[in-house]
Amino acid sequence: MAQRKIRRVYPEGSNGSSPADIAAGGCRRVIQGAGAFVVAAVVLVVLVMVNALGGTNPHTPPGHEGYVAHQPLAFGQREFVGIQAGPTSTGWAWRQYVTNIDMRPATWSEQMHIFAADNLEVSFEAHARIRLRGGSTKEVVERFSGNDWYAQNVARPYKTAVREVVRGYDAFQIKDESEEIAVAIMARLTSEYEETPFEFLSVSIGNIDYPDSVEERVVANLAAEQRRQRMVVQQQIAEQQAIILQVRARGASESQEIEQETLTPLYVQHEAAELYRTLADETDDEDGVAHAKVILVIPTRADRAGVPRIYQGN
Repeated sequence: MAQRKIRRVYPEGSNGSSPADIAAGGCRRVIQGAGAFVVAAVVLVVLVMVNALGGTNPHTPPGHEGYVAHQPLAFGQREFVGIQAGPTSTGWAWRQYVTNIDMRPATWSEQMHIFAADNLEVSFEAHARIRLRGGSTKEVVERFSGNDWYAQNVARPYKTAVREVVRGYDAFQIKDESEEIAVAIMARLTSEYEETPFEFLSVSIGNIDYPDSVEERVVANLAAEQRRQRMVVQQQIAEQQAIILQVRARGASESQEIEQETLTPLYVQHEAAELYRTLADETDDEDGVAHAKVILVIPTRADRAGVPRIYQGN
């Protein structure tokens, strides 16, 4: 009896390999693919960790200058790298950081409460327009507290200058002389900050206000001034009246002296004789009877000059 031959059929592309060989090859390929994925995942994780630990891309916005510095991961001091003007960035870098400084002009306002030259309280706002000089970012960061440069280096001297200049004016003079005051403050601050990164562009004061107590005090001062002026006028009137009385008294005295000098003894005797004759003249009364008169003349001076006292009787 003839033996039957069994023909084995293999999958296409197996090149005559057995199923066990094919399975083993598939496992190897899976393992190799998984290994590559793991390696890629590990590399990605490492890159993420590295980037998290120190990967940076410092960016500087428009109108700013960036102070770029390198900060070591564990040890060492921060080192200056360079200045970049925005808008820009350094690109990916290892542990480089940026401090952005705004270089645009800005207005800084301070609310002031002071006593003016006349000891009246006044409140107002002082406004200063300031900018940082170009190329001064490194100095600002390293010497002038970076973004806190105004609060740490300018605010107090600025308020002191405003206070000292304004104190030289009376309270109600500040409104009228506000431009002159601003010019004086500007000149002082420009001189003080000439060698610094801070450039003052303009200074102004406004919103000037006076408390109710100041208005009451002003009214009281005006009333007191009116009383003082009235007293001055009264004093002047009294002085003028005293002068008038003195002039009158002096005139009367001089008049009397002139009269005494002009009444010579001979003239007085003549006038007295005329007076005696007139007084002694007999006239008839209503009844037609004449009556004699008695005349008594008493001299008033030793030299018998002057006007005598005259007494008469019937």
